[in-house]
Amino acid sequence: MYKAVVFDFDGTIVDTEKHLFEVINKHLEQHNLKQISLDFYRQSIGGAATALHNYLEEVLGISKKNKIYEEHNQTSVNLPIIKSIHILMDYCKQRHIPMAIATSSYREDIQPTFTNLGLGAYIDIIVGREDVAAIKPNPDPYLTAVQKLNYNPTNCLAIEDSVNGATAAVTAGLDVIVNTNEMTELQDFSDVAYFGKDLSAEEIIKLCFENNRG
Repeated sequence: MYKAVVFDFDGTIVDTEKHLFEVINKHLEQHNLKQISLDFYRQSIGGAATALHNYLEEVLGISKKNKIYEEHNQTSVNLPIIKSIHILMDYCKQRHIPMAIATSSYREDIQPTFTNLGLGAYIDIIVGREDVAAIKPNPDPYLTAVQKLNYNPTNCLAIEDSVNGATAAVTAGLDVIVNTNEMTELQDFSDVAYFGKDLSAEEIIKLCFENNRG
């Protein structure tokens, strides 16, 4: 049985990925610019999104690009917790299994949504972009999270939605469950040694917490 769980945030706890994609294209359309494709956007998920940021700065400028992310962060507060994750969090809380978030986003950017969803009742630790030298697919976010949880990586389960995130978790030494969403389901996970993929909360609980594994 695993002793702690480390969740990715965007696309894993809340489906912010689709939301950001839609906000970006709304702003591009407002400026009579061509919308970005799903394929281009998918390449940015789970990491620094350098190509996406550079493109938006090139066609819109830094100020207008920043307005996109400001709107995204302000309106993400209305998004629900993904149902299977909510069930898993309730299970862990009832059994006093500590939980953390390891994200490539800045903590201040996810904080409004985190607070609005009441995630403080579940999550003990948030490791954000500002807390590490390198973000996903580098393992630093997960290594920092398990260090703060005071457990070895092998004692912790990671929940991810993207190749970059899952790669970071595996490289850090955690077993990872990959639960994809509309934005990440077509990513190629063939090089990722994940423990399980697209599982229900009940399947994760049985496999990871009631099977004497971990």
